Amino acid sequence: SSPQQGKIDINMARCTRTKTLEVYHKQLYGGNDLSNAKVLCETCRTVAPTYGALGKAPPAFTEETKNAALKRAGNQCECTWSGGCH
Repeated sequence: SSPQQGKIDINMARCTRTKTLEVYHKQLYGGNDLSNAKVLCETCRTVAPTYGALGKAPPAFTEETKNAALKRAGNQCECTWSGGCH
């Protein structure tokens, strides 16, 4: 079965991956501050609602925001989506 992009299941366990992490934009045009940042592993990133979205890419997060997001996440993927990514 194919992943259901953006479907969130609050009963789904959080992904436990700690490698290949990146900070992505929760909302494509939601800004570049920490509130719009989410840490995902490479696998979970591919089911994120903004992955491969058409249109202009948002500006990159600053290193300060990336580091703050990673710290907030405990250097672990924050994905809780259903759809087979973890």
